[in-house]
Amino acid sequence: MAFHVFLFFLLLCLAWLWHLYWLHHNPPHPRVGAIHTTIQRLLKPRTPLDCPACRLSSTLSSGMEPSPLPVRPWREVKSQRGAPKRVNTEGFACPNHQCPYFGITDAHIHALVGDGTHGRAEQIQTFRCQACHTTFSARRHTPLYRLKTPSQQVAVVLTTLAEGLDPSAAERVFGYRQATITTWLTRAGEYAQTLHQRSFCNLRLPHLQLDELRTRLRCSTQVLWLWLAIDPLTKILPVLHLGTRTQNAAHMVIHSLQQLLVPGCLPLFTSDGLNVYFYALTAHFGQWLAVSRRGRKVRQWQVAVGLTYGQVKKSYQRRKLMRVTHVMRLGTQADLKIALQGMGFSGRLNTAFIERVNLTVRHGVAALARRTWATAQQAPQLLVHLEWWRAYYHFVRPHVSLRVALVQPRERGGKLVPQRYRQRTPAMAAGRTNRRWTARDVLCYPLPPVPG
Repeated sequence: MAFHVFLFFLLLCLAWLWHLYWLHHNPPHPRVGAIHTTIQRLLKPRTPLDCPACRLSSTLSSGMEPSPLPVRPWREVKSQRGAPKRVNTEGFACPNHQCPYFGITDAHIHALVGDGTHGRAEQIQTFRCQACHTTFSARRHTPLYRLKTPSQQVAVVLTTLAEGLDPSAAERVFGYRQATITTWLTRAGEYAQTLHQRSFCNLRLPHLQLDELRTRLRCSTQVLWLWLAIDPLTKILPVLHLGTRTQNAAHMVIHSLQQLLVPGCLPLFTSDGLNVYFYALTAHFGQWLAVSRRGRKVRQWQVAVGLTYGQVKKSYQRRKLMRVTHVMRLGTQADLKIALQGMGFSGRLNTAFIERVNLTVRHGVAALARRTWATAQQAPQLLVHLEWWRAYYHFVRPHVSLRVALVQPRERGGKLVPQRYRQRTPAMAAGRTNRRWTARDVLCYPLPPVPG
């Protein structure tokens, strides 16, 4: 009798093991793209005290310096005698820190006049400040300062680097040493970062999509993540961060994004299933409230009431997409649908725009292409390349979806078809410029230091 009982339990265990083995090798195959609503784990909101950047800014905000007093325009100070100004000085500023017109780019206020030209390869304008008699080149505060190579050739090389060419391949194509090309790229990247900070501030962005893509340096053991955010309406990239895939990095991304937005602006956010976005968003969009607890006043962080955030979770098995789940972390599905339809979208929760940008940046920066030999050796080198690519993407490269139809087709002469659309760049769509720039225009645009 005992032998039969033992045999029964042995057969039962074998049947159970076979069932587990069959489920492991024959998983269910739901339809790809189907939306599954499951009960998700509730996440606890965070506060600004969890963000390292917010803690640092709160300690430095106490020592704010007063804004400088306005200066008297030079046209009211100078004598009315003499020849009138013939050279446009708008956008340039006196570099002398002791001059009262230091850093002032308004041509109606500063005291700059043209002072001839210099240069052998090309003629470069020289300016002179009538207040302090300082002379300087028009290339001051630009990546082209003190370069011997003509600006058009530098612009062509940097254009190819922003279109996916590797610096080592550019050396073979253009004949310049790779060290020289790297120097140009480093200058352009550092300059592009300053240009972005000054051009894209006080933004009103109703919708933002967040994502991160994986890359590596020349050493295969070191993995980096590129954090990106895009506005689907204007296609601008307000945030670009290169680092690790941690909670502190997410805080840095959302903190930088909040600094670029107009106070009180509350966008609608969508991202992948990475939960660190939820903690970073709840820590930066909200306010401190004074509440009474046990007879004393304490501060309590309250997340913004209108904050809407949805996630698109994708499940993979053996590198195949098996299931897509939509999760609303903040707000409701109905509120998200109404908001997206009000912007002209379909109303479905998605991350299609940021996914497309991931492909664009991989095609534009050779070091980010998959299975490439053009990997970057160091993170700062990759970062300056990304910054220059973003400036090229914003000001130079037109976006097909941003074009606008002309009221009347414009004749172009000969057998050419009349122009029916006006091409626009993301910077034009965001209202930061009224024309499409060339790479040379970007490199020649001066960025003098801000006074005070």
